[in-house]
This record gives sequence, C-alpha cells and structure tokens, in this order.
Amino acid sequence: MQRQQIPPPRGNRGDGNVAPNSFPKYVAAVPSQTFSHTTVADVAIERVWASLDRPETWEAIGGVDRVFDPTIDEEGRLRGFSFDTVAAGRRYVGVATPHRREEGRLMSWHIQNSEIRGTTTVEIEAEESGTNVSVTLEVESRGILSGMFFPVIATAIGNGLPTAVDEFAAGLSI
Repeated sequence: MQRQQIPPPRGNRGDGNVAPNSFPKYVAAVPSQTFSHTTVADVAIERVWASLDRPETWEAIGGVDRVFDPTIDEEGRLRGFSFDTVAAGRRYVGVATPHRREEGRLMSWHIQNSEIRGTTTVEIEAEESGTNVSVTLEVESRGILSGMFFPVIATAIGNGLPTAVDEFAAGLSI
C-alpha cells in the first residue's frame, strides 16, 4: 500500500518552520453590549450642552451613582472625573476620561472601573420642539467576576438607561 502525501498545514513551509502571521490571531471573547436611548428635552440646545459640562449631570445620565474629583479647564469645560457605581451591594470606583468632543453637538467619555470599561456618548441636535438627546453606552467586561455576571450587569444597564435619560431631559426644563 502506498502512503498518501498529506500537505503541510497552512503556513508550514514543510521544513518545520511556520511562516509568520500564518495562523489566525486568537481574540478572547469578552462580553460586551451597546445600549442607546433617545428623548427630547423641552429646552434649547445651548442649555443641554451647558449641562454636559457640569459634573452632577453625569450622575443623572446612567451608570454613575456619584461623581467626584472633576477636572474642569480654564474655560469651564469638564475634562474628566472619578465616579462611584454600586452594583449588587458593592461599590466600584471608576474614572472617566475624554474620548470625543464636538462643541455643541457631542460629548463622549472613556469609562472604566475594575470590572467594566467602555464609552458613554451624548449627542444632541436642535429640533423644533426642543433638543434631541441621544445617549449611547458601550460596555464590555473587564474583570473575571464581571465576565461571569455580565448578563446581569448588562440587563441592569439596559433597563435603567431609558429612565435615566428621560429624567435627565425632564430635569433640564425645571
């Protein structure tokens, strides 16, 4: 019986050496999810924009229970802050750093704590009856525990975001 010649695996040069980049990269599966909610604030776009530079605003938008140690530049623009989040009776301290800012239109933060990281983005657009306010939270698991409990964390974020955004918008007209 004659032996059949089996070709070497892809990337194998046949000399025992493997060609660089010949195998697909392994990318760990990290649970992540994106949540969005849009509402209308019954105030002018300038008022909504000004509120985004106030640290306490970010306590109302969702995912943050308390803001502390804000950094505000000489022009009064919010440039970062620390925050607390309480989940399952445990307090997590996190930090928000600038991601993207388009004056009068968009403000976005990189957020992270020991278990979660992601971005929080608020986009605003003037309309006839006030200002459209769209909030998007992109989050991914960072720690071992959050990976196991990510579905619970994601459900809490997803369920809470619409109410938080609606209450933020309603609070601007008071």
